[in-house]
Amino acid sequence: MKLTSTISNLSTISRVVAATVLAGFLGACGGGGSSSPSSGPTPVTGPTISIFAGMTTPGGYVDGAATKAQFNLPQGLANDPQGDLFVADTANYTIRKITNGVVSTFAGTPGQAGSADGMGTGAQFAGPWMMASDSAGNLYVTDQAVNATAAVIRKITPAGQVTTLKDASTGLAIQTDGGGAIAVDGSGNVYVFTSTPSQSSVLAQITPAGVVNLISLTSASGGGALALVNPQGIAVDSSNNIYVSDDDLNANAGVLYKIALNGTAGVATTLAGTTAISGATDGPGNVATFSGLDALTLDSSGNVFASDFNNSTIREISPAGGVSTVAGVAGQTNLQTGPLPATLPDIGGLLWTGGALYATDIDDNVVLSIGPLQ
Repeated sequence: MKLTSTISNLSTISRVVAATVLAGFLGACGGGGSSSPSSGPTPVTGPTISIFAGMTTPGGYVDGAATKAQFNLPQGLANDPQGDLFVADTANYTIRKITNGVVSTFAGTPGQAGSADGMGTGAQFAGPWMMASDSAGNLYVTDQAVNATAAVIRKITPAGQVTTLKDASTGLAIQTDGGGAIAVDGSGNVYVFTSTPSQSSVLAQITPAGVVNLISLTSASGGGALALVNPQGIAVDSSNNIYVSDDDLNANAGVLYKIALNGTAGVATTLAGTTAISGATDGPGNVATFSGLDALTLDSSGNVFASDFNNSTIREISPAGGVSTVAGVAGQTNLQTGPLPATLPDIGGLLWTGGALYATDIDDNVVLSIGPLQ
């Protein structure tokens, strides 16, 4: 969510920041036993929610085995071509890496907030937020201090070199509109929301050369200009179509747009939802409702998975705009692992990889695995 929601979550967790976080990977466990004592547990064959890394305790900081690692307000997720998973560990000011069940610190100085470029743990982050990765394994992170009104964009190479993206025309750090959403397309262009003197949130494209292009949006249904109200999430598919989640001014309701780009012009089609009505209804695009549509990720078939933040659910939107609830139950906010739908607390980031979803649970400081879903 935007700065106001993030600060609220951060202040909640900071009351218990001295304690511990994250537990490790729990595979798909057995279900209830049968009447025969020798038959053993009945295996669960459907998709489940399990803890991939961390322990469900208040925030802390420990590297090592995923079952023993600790995080403090984990949010953005990304992966690299080798299958490593990266986590923006916001309140520890670090980027954590999970490889073969082991958590390590990839970049940032644990416990030290700052904005210093450098190599690996010699760099500093003010509050790493959301993440995206390109085909070469570079990470892009929106980085924002708690009291800041904008985030800058940090790039981390596979070797761990951290730099700050700058506008080629001004030499100044590129800033967002205050939100953390970020995505990268197949050509290495980075997408964020920025602000202008006349608009609070504008979709912007940053080329590998540092050229900042503002995207002018028109509606596919009427052809008129489309202004974003309170955008929260960005994702890009293999054809470089852009998906944007937009909420009302109170970060409620929610609409999902699919945007086809032609240079710096984008034609937006409404796939599902509306900013006028808040709810938790599944169904075809014009029937479905959301409440705080937030982080987005895509699977290989073009299905969009979205964090429906205020409903504490994860929703799936098909390429045709059909909406279903994948995980969580609207109105239930505790973490319940096991067979879907289970229940979910607040979800920060989402990532689709390897036939499963990964999500950060910012209330319990853990990384969740949801699947298999294919």
